[in-house]
Amino acid sequence: MRFMDWLAAGILVFMGLSCLTVSGVSLLDGNSISSYIKMFLQICSFMGIPVFIAGLIYFILRKKGTSKK
Repeated sequence: MRFMDWLAAGILVFMGLSCLTVSGVSLLDGNSISSYIKMFLQICSFMGIPVFIAGLIYFILRKKGTSKK
C-alpha cells in the first residue's frame, strides 16, 4: 500500500474512534474533556491490547515456521 492509502485508512480509523468516544461520553459522564480523554484511552486499550496480542502470536508462529527450514 502506498503512503496515501495508509493515511486515508488512519484518518478513517481515528474518525471512527472519535465518534465512538463521543457517543460513550455523552451516554455516561457528560461534556468534560477529562471524561472524553479517559473514555478514548479505554477504547484504544480495549482495541489495542487484542491486536497487540494477535500480532505477537502471529510473529512468534511465523518465526517458528521459518526456523524449521
